[in-house]
Amino acid sequence: MNCRIASVVFTVVTFCYTGLPDCLGQGLIFSLPEDGTGVEYAGRIIQETMRPEQKDGRETLTWNRELSVKSVGREYAEYNGESQPCRWIEIKVVTGTSGATGIDAGPAGSRIYKILVPESKVMDVPVDAESIPNAVLPIVKGFRRVGEDQAEQINSRGLVVYPTLCLLANYESPNEVSRSEPVDSIGRRETFDSRHMKGKTVRERPESRSTNTGDFWVSHEVPFGLARWSVQVVRELKGSTEDRANFRQISSVSCEMKVREILRVAESELVTE
Repeated sequence: MNCRIASVVFTVVTFCYTGLPDCLGQGLIFSLPEDGTGVEYAGRIIQETMRPEQKDGRETLTWNRELSVKSVGREYAEYNGESQPCRWIEIKVVTGTSGATGIDAGPAGSRIYKILVPESKVMDVPVDAESIPNAVLPIVKGFRRVGEDQAEQINSRGLVVYPTLCLLANYESPNEVSRSEPVDSIGRRETFDSRHMKGKTVRERPESRSTNTGDFWVSHEVPFGLARWSVQVVRELKGSTEDRANFRQISSVSCEMKVREILRVAESELVTE
């Protein structure tokens, strides 16, 4: 995989909102399905970089992406000083170019996260019972693997979804475009009644600005709740003392993803013992 995608897609770290009106959540995780089930997504990422020396003034690079979210086990574990039911959730994302046998991800284009999370913390309300914002998925314990490397333990206490796993960002007040909208899976094998949401977030410094705009469709008919998403991230620069009107676009990254298959039987791919 061309390493230039890393400069835009895998840099900024933030937390993700679910996209439900006035509700926070954990990006890809809106609800918990039955254990042993999951969902697969497919789509592509397009990166455009402004290149004045080129004929059309820009360079365009395209990658394919596959992503899966699976529930792969349940157990009781201690969280906040008490033993409670937890769920093993496995998220895999593969990004690269098309090859004869699928996506050619290169040495770092494949990532798997396997995390144990308290079931009580997967919710679609702004705050939990202790008034803690529901903006990140807590991790009791977890593991990750990049490429063909050995799995390593995750020391973080929460899962950060953007931008490594998903380009959906922190949309504080997303708008409801439609309360009920049909979303087809790839190949139109299934159709999901979904809520269409739209959000926007801007991060600005004196010399840079990043604008993330996302449309996403949430459905109770899809395991974990997300049926489709479409995101564009635009990056702009200017001199630190220049007026804000002088911001000029230097790059953009867009991503389109939708359900490829509902997994009725889901098993873990990450060996941790």
